[in-house]
Amino acid sequence: MKHIKYLALLAFSLLSNASESIPLDDIFTLRWKNRLIIVNQPTNPDNALSLMKKYSKDINERDIVWFILKEGGALTNYSGRLSDSFMSNVQQQYRLKKNTVTLIGKDGGIKSQEKSIDVQTLFSTIDAMQMRQREVQLNQ
Repeated sequence: MKHIKYLALLAFSLLSNASESIPLDDIFTLRWKNRLIIVNQPTNPDNALSLMKKYSKDINERDIVWFILKEGGALTNYSGRLSDSFMSNVQQQYRLKKNTVTLIGKDGGIKSQEKSIDVQTLFSTIDAMQMRQREVQLNQ
């Protein structure tokens, strides 16, 4: 019986480590867990990164994972690894245009698409969503 516990623990450990090492290939696995902000090929990626960092507390409160897709790679607050094809997969899936900011809800649908980053407007859009309002009520 003691050995079965150890085997089960070992199997669980191996499975959890294996899932952590699988790189994110698209945003489908984030559905129903996170809202997404995708900044696609901004003219100033450093400015976009600065804004995301500045509002990190508010971003975390709203379950937001953000991606700044730029030439040569992506910047993100996602804790895992991204696959080599992640950027092109997301750009194709959502038909993202250059220099756009796209808000994607937990359901995977596009909620807004703008030409510039207005974090307060993004937060207002999120806070008006029924799912977000329920989250706030549950956390009070």
